[in-house]
Amino acid sequence: MERIPPRRQTRLIKQPTATAMRRPRRKPSPTPMRKGHVPANAAPIELTIESVGGHGDGVGHAPVKIGWEERERPIYVPFTLPGERVRVQPEADLGTGVAAQPVELIDISADRIDPVCPHFISCGGCALQHWADTPYATWKVDLIRHHLHRVKIEITPEPLVRSAPGSRRRTDLAARRLKGRTVFGFHQRGAVLIEDIHTCPVLDPILEARIPAFRAALNDQLGEGASAEVRLNLLDTGIDALLVLPVEPDRAGREAWAAFAEEQDLARLSFRLLREADGMAEPLAARRDAVIHLGGVAVTPPPGGFLQATTAGETAIQQVVLDAAEGTRRRLDLFAGIGTLALPMVAGGPVLAIDGDPSSVTALRAAANAAGLGDRLRTEIRDLFERPLEGEELVGIDVAVFDPPRAGAKAQVEALAASPVPVVVGVSCNPATFARDARRLIDGGYRLDRLVPIDQFLWSPHIELAAVFRR
Repeated sequence: MERIPPRRQTRLIKQPTATAMRRPRRKPSPTPMRKGHVPANAAPIELTIESVGGHGDGVGHAPVKIGWEERERPIYVPFTLPGERVRVQPEADLGTGVAAQPVELIDISADRIDPVCPHFISCGGCALQHWADTPYATWKVDLIRHHLHRVKIEITPEPLVRSAPGSRRRTDLAARRLKGRTVFGFHQRGAVLIEDIHTCPVLDPILEARIPAFRAALNDQLGEGASAEVRLNLLDTGIDALLVLPVEPDRAGREAWAAFAEEQDLARLSFRLLREADGMAEPLAARRDAVIHLGGVAVTPPPGGFLQATTAGETAIQQVVLDAAEGTRRRLDLFAGIGTLALPMVAGGPVLAIDGDPSSVTALRAAANAAGLGDRLRTEIRDLFERPLEGEELVGIDVAVFDPPRAGAKAQVEALAASPVPVVVGVSCNPATFARDARRLIDGGYRLDRLVPIDQFLWSPHIELAAVFRR
């Protein structure tokens, strides 16, 4: 990729995002705006970007007047890099600082590179394609360090595990039927509008290649103004697709979708209704078993079921867990899902796998039974947020693994912190909630022995990690 010359002085005007281009122009107000707004006639300001914040925006400081008060505030500017001098237009008071749009790049960082995707800036999927790889990778690890430092935890992370471009194997896309065409892709940055994508360098090429076909099929099947979602998982036996539709397909629609699955060589195609967030998916076509292998065991996930984003990321997490579990006997997998960690662990000792999603636990149970694992892998459906495993239930456990959603596992971690379990492994996609949970474990007598950062979410502000705690 061609680097923008670092010493070039430029009047390079950033195009506003598609959202900004469509936003109606606000009329200037002579009175102070209510909190959350900057007056529409606020003057552009110049500032130097000092760092990149946790959401991927450049951060600088400058005096800004909001209402009757003018004082220096943090300014958050998307698509800018440390060391760049920029002219920006303040847009909104976020409370913690001011959101602004870049108007002019005055001094350009030597670390600025050309983005690889034509949809970058307007698409909300990536925030950092304009940053050279080395500082980008350092920043990813520093996100974890920052949150741990905030709760007074210091550790040297291991080298960042990377996921290559074109390796993401799951994605959720949005569609909307407009007059005469259908837009299909990812939501635009900070907007409900959809960026109509034609390429995505993050996705596995097998998924990327199906984008035009899904757009055309949705254009035929959706009524004007209707919205839908498509969830794609690339399994070992091919693509597993879940359509989230506004209305149930009629007979002709079902036949058309079945023919589509044949044309696109999908392993399985299912649907559920948009209004039924927890509804069961119904098959439209099952051309072959929809299977992914976890720990050598064939698992059929529920349609649209959760997978780790990349194979490289999944392998790295599994290895941290297996290393920590080595030599232990009784093993516990909390928030187990379809068995991403439980099934690899069961080779070394009996595992109790618990999750609150019945469809995931059912898939794991069926896979364990088919593999002849019997009582070596026990399963339980349980809401660990409302009813964490605690007290006597944790006695005798040699290693406990927790891999919760982004909200973390506050109640369950408090129970673990009060338990005698000698080894705990935490997996997280949110450094902020992980830091909170890590602090509680350490306060309960654990030490943080190992931390592995994993970049499964390329060019985004998100980072995965796996950590080992020991008593």
